[in-house]
Amino acid sequence: MATIKELTGGTGDVNPQVLTLTTTQTAADTTTTNEFPIPVPRPSSSKGKSIVMEILQVKYNVGNLVAPAGQIFIQGLLSTDGSTIETSPTVFSSFSRDGLFATAVGFSYSSRRFEDVLHDGAGHGFLVGTDSLFLCVNSGATGAVNRVTAKVFYRFKEVTLAEYIGIVQGQQ
Repeated sequence: MATIKELTGGTGDVNPQVLTLTTTQTAADTTTTNEFPIPVPRPSSSKGKSIVMEILQVKYNVGNLVAPAGQIFIQGLLSTDGSTIETSPTVFSSFSRDGLFATAVGFSYSSRRFEDVLHDGAGHGFLVGTDSLFLCVNSGATGAVNRVTAKVFYRFKEVTLAEYIGIVQGQQ
């Protein structure tokens, strides 16, 4: 296991905070994206270093997916450059639910919760070099306006300026 200094780069911010993102579609079965500013880091940075958000985990909850053939696709984005391909550098997390379990006597709900772990097991998470996070919701055949909540577990980490520049360039 890494030391506190290795985990946080010197900020000492070990315990994760939670940022809650909620997006409600503007109409049934449309794509809706909302922007959420990243919290301002309170720890001061050392000379030649910068403080970035480190995402450890995202927990999604879909509020009202009730149609038997309903599909929903949710993404955590770093920008709204138009790319929603999962391999895009702007997509940090995604979740999809393709329909519900149906039988001859009806249908049943499948889990409406999903957890995306973004750390490596040793405590190192996904570093963010942007000012905002975006939550994008897209659905089909639900016939309803869907609401999604994402709880982003994060902490602040101190990185060198060279690493910060690389993070920012890699996420554009």
